[in-house]
Amino acid sequence: MIKNICKIASAALFLLFASCIKSDYDTENCPGLYTITPIVPVELQQKNNEFLPNTNTSVMYPGGEWRKTEVGPEKLLELTKGQYRAVSLKGESDRIGLQDGTIVSVSSADGATGDPGDFVGGYIDFGAGSGAVDWGVINYDLPTYIQTRALTLKVKIEGDNSALVESVTAIVDGITLSRDLNNAFIENGKQDRFPALSAGYAAYTLDKKDADGYYTDSHRLLGLDSKTAQNLVLILHYKDGFQKDFNYEITTDLNGFHTKEVLTPWVIRIVLRAGADFTATIEDWISGPEEWIDAKPV
Repeated sequence: MIKNICKIASAALFLLFASCIKSDYDTENCPGLYTITPIVPVELQQKNNEFLPNTNTSVMYPGGEWRKTEVGPEKLLELTKGQYRAVSLKGESDRIGLQDGTIVSVSSADGATGDPGDFVGGYIDFGAGSGAVDWGVINYDLPTYIQTRALTLKVKIEGDNSALVESVTAIVDGITLSRDLNNAFIENGKQDRFPALSAGYAAYTLDKKDADGYYTDSHRLLGLDSKTAQNLVLILHYKDGFQKDFNYEITTDLNGFHTKEVLTPWVIRIVLRAGADFTATIEDWISGPEEWIDAKPV
């Protein structure tokens, strides 16, 4: 396979250069041959530098024009001298917005995060030189990254007055609504949070109980905004129609959200004791990657 690629590349280079000279091009404007190779996120690789096939890839040319492009180690591109940008996505839905190949966003009109789904992506900026200068195919690897992570809330209500609680809802703020595509989720990454270009909140409806009696809901997020604190508002809805808000600052509970066990949900598990006069005291509180939480007794 490698020999065949080399033969094809050599023949293509010869024809390309001959065509360039025959057409009396300025040699500075002769196109060169390039490949762009999207790479599987490191956390998902089965082998080093694994090629990610079937991506949705676009290339921005020096004049600012975007062209959807087939890429990969066998897809040769003729590029003239200039600066380019390539962006690759895989698994994205129509709920995701992408601006300039670098800004990913998901939002709704009221500032609540939408569902970004589960996808990977990344971008690179690169330069192409004169094809008459360097013979050979130049490859640019395009690293992709895990783009979303689930934040799961689990809340159990105990105590004599727990029967009065009909349902639980919650709001988590300081949630990223738009950010740089490469400010994603990297296992053991150097930066735990990144600045959001816009931020909002995630609304939870914890209307289902799991086998252990926890009201549970989960949302996939683009990330946490490093420029603000994260806060949790738990809202207990009582049978008589009354509701009570309980506010908690959870910034430190989310340390590692972008860098620890990034393929698994991050869980905040809380046990509250419902008391008289609509009070609620914390009986137990634990947070972290799901596999860490599952190792703790309920």
